[in-house]
Amino acid sequence: MRYYRIRDDRGDIHLSVETHPGTLSSLTSLNNDVMDFRDLLHVSHISGLSIDDIARNVLSSGDAETFDLEQLTKCSRKANEVTRIIRPLSPDEIWAGGIGNYAVPAEGVAEMPLITKTAYEADRPPIMYKGSASRLAGPFDSIGIRADTETTVAEGELVLIVYKGTLVAYSTGNEVAGGLMGETLWWMVPSKGFKGCASLGPCIVTPETMPDPTGRDMSLTIIRDGKEVGNSTNTTTFRRSPTQIVEWTMAHDSPPDLVIIYTGGCVADGPLEAGDVVRISLDGIGYVENTVELV
Repeated sequence: MRYYRIRDDRGDIHLSVETHPGTLSSLTSLNNDVMDFRDLLHVSHISGLSIDDIARNVLSSGDAETFDLEQLTKCSRKANEVTRIIRPLSPDEIWAGGIGNYAVPAEGVAEMPLITKTAYEADRPPIMYKGSASRLAGPFDSIGIRADTETTVAEGELVLIVYKGTLVAYSTGNEVAGGLMGETLWWMVPSKGFKGCASLGPCIVTPETMPDPTGRDMSLTIIRDGKEVGNSTNTTTFRRSPTQIVEWTMAHDSPPDLVIIYTGGCVADGPLEAGDVVRISLDGIGYVENTVELV
């Protein structure tokens, strides 16, 4: 199933599931204890039931309030509209995987600088901390670029949803990559963590609906002053499996319950500018569309 969090015209928050193409049914309207995807994760962990089975049980209890996905998307693209699709969850931590997760052709590996090649060929993948939910933008919110560098770029990525150390679902988003790390690795931390350094959404997809997240088409488009100035495409082809990426993130650590991991992927050509609109689309999940602001 695909899970969305939405805010209605009264300002109320609903955890909703796509029960028919383009129709979202509010689980919250049937049970106000179900307001967040984390609620389903908690019950699933205790009961052993799947996330989708729990949602189906809630849906069977009555007639849910429904919302039109196309109309919600139109509203969400208007910055001042109350009714909108919001961030599908609030993770305790955000992590980002780097070079070494995605497969690179042999000729590309041969041309890598030694420091990059070492990271790519190593047993452990590069995984960097990006922050907590306060830095995470929703699917139609603004993302940030740092004012102290001119080379912040957009990166479209498959996102892994991890609960108590286990991979439980998928999403997509923009892992905004600050350019400071390109100047010196000493600036890696501020390069990765800042206001609006990532976006997530529009929904969360469970493995029942997406058993295999690999081989899926991804696209990234940048619009500036009404004109397309950047476009990139990719497929989710991994050198390390999502499960292995999760295992390395959890190794030697005791992370909090709910973690999301950006896995690397579709990188834009050229730096972002304030006012740009970045759209990232992933087959089977949908798209995020974020406006860039200087932070």
